[in-house]
Amino acid sequence: MRRKTFSTIFTLGITAGLLASCGSGESADQQDSAQQESVQSADAYAGVVKTSIYVKGYEGGPGVPKLIIELEDAVDSVDPSGWQVVTAGAERTVTDVYTSDANGEPQENSNYIAIDMETGFNDETFSVVGSPFTYNTTTSMNEWSPAYEVTIAAPSITIEDEDYSLSITEDAVNNRISPDTDLFTARATFSSTYVNPMTDQAEELTLSTAAYEPADLSEGEANPLVIWLHGQGEGGTDPDIAILGNEVSALAKEEIQSYFHTDDVTGAYVLAVQTPTYWMDEGDGTNGNGSGISRYTEILMDTINDYVAAHPDVDTDRIYLGGCSNGGYMTMNMVIHYPDYFAAAYPICEAYAYYEYERNSDGTYVKASEEATGTSAFVKTGRVWFTEEKLQAIKDLPIWFVQSADDPVVVPANYLLPTYQALVKAGAENTWMSYFETVEGTDSPGTTYLGHFSWIYLFNNQVTGVQDKEAIAAAADTETFGSEPSNAAGGGTAAVTVGETTYTNIFEWLNAQSR
Repeated sequence: MRRKTFSTIFTLGITAGLLASCGSGESADQQDSAQQESVQSADAYAGVVKTSIYVKGYEGGPGVPKLIIELEDAVDSVDPSGWQVVTAGAERTVTDVYTSDANGEPQENSNYIAIDMETGFNDETFSVVGSPFTYNTTTSMNEWSPAYEVTIAAPSITIEDEDYSLSITEDAVNNRISPDTDLFTARATFSSTYVNPMTDQAEELTLSTAAYEPADLSEGEANPLVIWLHGQGEGGTDPDIAILGNEVSALAKEEIQSYFHTDDVTGAYVLAVQTPTYWMDEGDGTNGNGSGISRYTEILMDTINDYVAAHPDVDTDRIYLGGCSNGGYMTMNMVIHYPDYFAAAYPICEAYAYYEYERNSDGTYVKASEEATGTSAFVKTGRVWFTEEKLQAIKDLPIWFVQSADDPVVVPANYLLPTYQALVKAGAENTWMSYFETVEGTDSPGTTYLGHFSWIYLFNNQVTGVQDKEAIAAAADTETFGSEPSNAAGGGTAAVTVGETTYTNIFEWLNAQSR
């Protein structure tokens, strides 16, 4: 037996007063004293191997709903009462404690203990409470936190009929377990040399990829491919950031996968592609405003072609491209440059500008002020960037747009609304727009997210209704463009009907599109 113990008085309480129980009639000091007396005789267990964080994707980004403690000895039982946990400086509410396997699944007589905790969204930080991500304000990107301190105090675990207390403080940032990212088992990079559109100099570029490849698809000969392009905050060289930042794992789970089928085979490949900077980077390493050509245009097409070539069972007539914000821009940029390649597109809060914006002599954008942020920071001109040539290139491509009217980052009146109206007026028949009032969540009931987070509706499978095309085409105002945002109707009161088929949601429609 490798267990080490020492006798001590184990003082519970990560913060003062946490052990006070409600409605007992005793003072907090009396309750704390009684609690301490009850564990004075307990030995502190000293055989902790490590503590791991269980990372899960949520609407508002990644969270840690579970901790998993590995011990040197098998645990007979654990008393879930009195456990106190702090993760990354946030006090957590413990909902259950039990013996488990290495991945946190319940298992008796095990060397592992799992701690389940409540999660919620922090409106001040725009992140999930106890998130393992840190937002880099210099790059405007999410990163793994440099440290993730976990503090645990527990009054009682039983090992070989002896009771022990636990006291743990550990940096667990590199001890991560994430079934959501584990779904994307195929990891790769693609590199080649291209001409920088801003400098006209040759440069080597690299994109990272992560793919979900269902085992059942091996039975099919022509399987659909769903491609996802991340937003501004998820760039880098670790696709896990892109998968967790926008809950992309939802595309690989049963609810959404069930909509994709070929004959008797259900499911689709999902390819998440990550840029080291921004999809809206035009060549200088900064985030543009959507009225230019991405430096990653050619390499993204080559990366997709490389993946398809390595998977001959991908149906090249059923490749679907989508993404949010920066990735929505890149979706539009790609279908404009390669209009005959994709079967359909699903841009979310897309940032492909309708208008051109003022530039400095070196090609960079003029900003309204140094303090200004988002697309509204740039100076709009009266010139149209989404030209007639671009419109004609994609008007026959099936596209389903999604956005919220209260988006303060990509203002709909400068991006989606005039673009969609132009497509409708040009006769785009299989082009749709779901337009919401606000972004309401389901992970934390009652939470209203920033209006930019409209990808939440996609991943929650709530995109069902669309806007009235006749009203859009007839509108003369340049604020609403004839739109009537609706949360209750899933983005609009009209239905998507193509030919004689009416589709209930965006994924059912997407599955039916073929080049």
